[in-house]
Order: sequence, then C-alpha cells, then structure tokens
Amino acid sequence: MVVSDFYCTICGKRGIPIIRKPGKQKEAGHLKKLFCLYCQEETNHAEIRANSSYTLDDFKEEFELGRFVDGHKIPVSELMICSNTDCKYNKGKRCWNSNYSHDCGHRIKTI
Repeated sequence: MVVSDFYCTICGKRGIPIIRKPGKQKEAGHLKKLFCLYCQEETNHAEIRANSSYTLDDFKEEFELGRFVDGHKIPVSELMICSNTDCKYNKGKRCWNSNYSHDCGHRIKTI
C-alpha cells in the first residue's frame, strides 16, 4: 500500500491522506475532489506521494506563484507569454501567475 498526501488547491493546506494499492496509483500531481477541512467545502487537491515526479516543493511553487485558478491547474500551453525575464512568475517564458494575484504588465496574450 502507498500513502498519498493531498494538498488543497484553494488554501494550500494538507488534507486527508489516502492509501492506494500499488496498481491503482494515479499520475503524479493528479487532482482529486476531496472535502477540505479548512475551506469547509469540496475542492480539488493535488496528490503527492514519496518518490514521485511531482513533489511537495512543486506544489508549493505552483500554489505560491498562482498556477491554480478556481482549483484547476492551468496547462503550460495555455499560460500567457511573459516578456519580463527577471519576473519570479516567468517560468520558461510563460507567466505562471494565472490567478492574477500579481500584475507585472508584461503578459502577452496568446491565441
């Protein structure tokens, strides 16, 4: 059995862990609808487990930079292009601040 930790994409706090059989594991970073003890509602939670390609540090970075919008992670291909190379939200020439908590004025809308 493998224990998966889940972190709320709305508040960023750790939710209730789930135990999965080895053959029933989801992909790293999988989003699952669970009840959040802190938000007091059902929200998407990011799945994190030991020795996977998606770590707690990855989740924290995405959460802090604003990659989650209304509980959903915006795909990299849909992120706006960022022309400010010094901006902390610029990851691979894409603006990770999808929730617009920071407005640097360097976003270029993609079609």
